[in-house]
Amino acid sequence: MSSLKNNFKGWLGEKMTAFGMVLSLDKSIYKRFHNLIINAPDGTTQIDHVVVSPYGIFVLETKNMKG
Repeated sequence: MSSLKNNFKGWLGEKMTAFGMVLSLDKSIYKRFHNLIINAPDGTTQIDHVVVSPYGIFVLETKNMKG
């Protein structure tokens, strides 16, 4: 049960971050990508959020933890 709770908290944290980006980033300047799956030499890897702008490329990993 703890694993299910942790998975839900992780999913909720990612959605909250994505929603915060929608509210705060000008979509004419910032292009947002979420939940990207990238091929890697040993399989695949998942990236939570990537933001592309004239100011740089930002890669974000979301964690939803107490403390």
